[in-house]
Amino acid sequence: MFEDHPSAEDFAGFLRGTSRSADPKRNAQVMRHVLDDCADCRNRLSAMGWSKQRFNRLLQLRPDSGSQSGAETAPAYDYSRAFAAADRAVSAFLTPEPHVMETPTAVLLTELESLSIRERIQRVGERGPFSAPGVVRALIESSHAQRYQDADETLHLAHLAQIAAEVCSPADTGGEMRLADLRARAWSQYGNALRLCGRPREAEEALATARMYRQQGTGDPALRAWVLERTTSLVIFQGRFAEAIEMCEEAGQIYQELGENHLFASTLTQKAIASLYSGEAEWAVRALNQAIPLMDHEEDPHLLLAACHNLIRCYIDLERPDQALAIYSETRVLYQQFDDPLILLRAAWQEGQLLRDLGHLRAAETSLLRARKGYQEKGLSYEVALVLLDLAAVYVKLGLVEEVKRTVLMAVPIFHALRVKVETLAALLQLQQVADQEQQALELIRALNAKVQPLRRQPIDPR
Repeated sequence: MFEDHPSAEDFAGFLRGTSRSADPKRNAQVMRHVLDDCADCRNRLSAMGWSKQRFNRLLQLRPDSGSQSGAETAPAYDYSRAFAAADRAVSAFLTPEPHVMETPTAVLLTELESLSIRERIQRVGERGPFSAPGVVRALIESSHAQRYQDADETLHLAHLAQIAAEVCSPADTGGEMRLADLRARAWSQYGNALRLCGRPREAEEALATARMYRQQGTGDPALRAWVLERTTSLVIFQGRFAEAIEMCEEAGQIYQELGENHLFASTLTQKAIASLYSGEAEWAVRALNQAIPLMDHEEDPHLLLAACHNLIRCYIDLERPDQALAIYSETRVLYQQFDDPLILLRAAWQEGQLLRDLGHLRAAETSLLRARKGYQEKGLSYEVALVLLDLAAVYVKLGLVEEVKRTVLMAVPIFHALRVKVETLAALLQLQQVADQEQQALELIRALNAKVQPLRRQPIDPR
């Protein structure tokens, strides 16, 4: 029999069906007591006004044996399978993971780092210590931590986590459902890393696998929100903004119910990005201003930077460069706290856009050239192509016709390799022909920017 029986207040919260103020783990314990037909809990429910017949209809799923024999009764629906499945999920969620690792995770990770990439893949793909749940989780965390440092390393570590999770056994994790949860987390990170590396089709397949595993798991709401966040980043990348906003709202509701204000702020930031892309910059400003006070800078310093960076982007799009500059000036110190290459490149890019809009064209050119060079060195073709469009706009305003033509000439093969639509390539070629006509050239660049959304703004995505 269970210890620590639920109180009347526990039962009241559980029976109301609300989770905003309730403890999810406590609710799970209440369910286990009820499903176990705990006598003490029956007595407590009776004192709360729950009759024996009402309790039997809920759990025994048949008319009470003491009911009138001749009365007609409505057929009872058999909920036994649903309750049995729920009990299994709750039990799996609460079951502690077996402690089977002999070698500490940190030691195993150090050993992996000393191997070649090929040897790492081989070792984690073998049944053994490198496929332990602790190693899988550590690889996921390491991959996530690298997202602003090195996209290729982020993908490599996520791939190792995904391989190890597939080799991991139910005995290692505490059951099939716990294993499904672990695999859902690994595949989600793998999908997110593929998205970061500009491989959206593969990312979509990986995230579909993650959702499949999550459905087979314990039903952990935090995991559901975690998968939703990473799927949202891909959906934004694909330009499905309304769908992304719905996903953000669902993940945000889960985090609110769990009392995770910082993670709720993360979903608000993603929602702001989707709103910005869909042309709702004013709404995005409101969402970011709501999110920033909820953030825990010590827990995730990148999130505050992402929110401020995207707030600046909002004011650039709203054609309020003075306000964007004011926020940028206030957050320069925040940018300086990070040495993440991809963050610094995004900062240089956004600085160039801001300086261009303020009319400081030569300074804008310097920042944009720095961003282009950095993205070229990282092999990030999407970003290089988009920075080139911004450079072309600067050269048009400076009246440097040959520089416009040279910049467009650099962009054409990149866009072609990215398999953009024929109309986009045609617009690029037309831009070369009107390079000496400022108004027409700038209109063409604006049209090109619209064609390559949502890549245009390059936000700092919290995930």
